[in-house]
Amino acid sequence: RDESGTLRAFANVCPHRAGHLTDDEASGACRSLVCGYHGWSYHLDGSLRSARDSEIPASQLDGVGLHTYAVAEWAGLVFVYLGDEPPALLDWLDPGFVEQVDPYPLDTWEPVQRLDHDLACNWKTYSDNYLEGYHIPFVHPGLARSIDVGSYRVTPGERWAQHSATPRDGSTSTGAWLWHWPNLALNLYEHGGSIERWWPTGSSSSRLRLDFCFADTSNDAMARNQADIDSSAVICAEDQLICERVQRNLESGAYDTGVLAPRHESAVGLFQQLVRDAVGNA
Repeated sequence: RDESGTLRAFANVCPHRAGHLTDDEASGACRSLVCGYHGWSYHLDGSLRSARDSEIPASQLDGVGLHTYAVAEWAGLVFVYLGDEPPALLDWLDPGFVEQVDPYPLDTWEPVQRLDHDLACNWKTYSDNYLEGYHIPFVHPGLARSIDVGSYRVTPGERWAQHSATPRDGSTSTGAWLWHWPNLALNLYEHGGSIERWWPTGSSSSRLRLDFCFADTSNDAMARNQADIDSSAVICAEDQLICERVQRNLESGAYDTGVLAPRHESAVGLFQQLVRDAVGNA
């Protein structure tokens, strides 16, 4: 945010010689953004502050500034649009998706822990896996014991999908498990949850990141919170194992295309169609 509190998004690229403005994963506050290559500095609105010791005439520096992207905030989450004509964020999210999140005060929950998992699979392989519960009895035995597997459904929307299942203990399910194109998942409960993202780091590798946040972070509550984090880590490890095995098989030359099961894999079909549309538009 700049001095007036306006949210800003810039490319981490200095327009002088493509140096970096911040280190990876850096966070905090500063008075200006300074290139780590030659020391050019920029105001928090992206405009040039100083071309240090360059002797470049001011007339040649008119219009020099950081590359700016459209940015918007919703439910405490920041969305950056890399294209030229950003859609209205709430329209892009879809009213149905927004409605599912509204009961959870995500923007008031306190971040507690971040876990990264480096996966030896393409990001789309993980996406396919995330978007169906068909594999649960064979991949997630602990989860299978806690829910009625036969009730598990993934219901697709236009660019999003909702997971649902009935707990085996007969309790009323109070949570929202949501995916949004292309790589966002929200796993929400009354007391907190996780924000899940994954992105490519190569053609056969990706990074899965979960940010856990909770309404109550007192010492008494943290035992339950930590149990949620630990349970998530187990499920992620199980998904990682199967996704990496699938990736090896996809690259073996022994597989071309499969047939999707309508009862369980309609959201997989949605994701694959969105990928085709995106690639076609590109």
